[in-house]
Amino acid sequence: NQNKDLQDSDLHKLSEELSQLRGVLKKEAKTLENDKSVGEVASAEEAAKAGNGPKTLEHLKNAGKWALGAAEKIGIPLATAALKTSVGL
Repeated sequence: NQNKDLQDSDLHKLSEELSQLRGVLKKEAKTLENDKSVGEVASAEEAAKAGNGPKTLEHLKNAGKWALGAAEKIGIPLATAALKTSVGL
């Protein structure tokens, strides 16, 4: 799977998309689980900026399907693909 080996250029673009996603999730968070998801997206963004693909995907897995739904809704393709891979879809 291509997302297992995220390239540096992909990670840079992914970090930008995750920043967008984090902003949207912060506005929509209503529950403790939502807040945890926002934190995981922030950690994934940080890992992507640091060039750590495996850590990025690990945090996205923990962010879960709520984050995936938001990524699909706002139309950020790289983050959506990475989330789908991470949550096993």
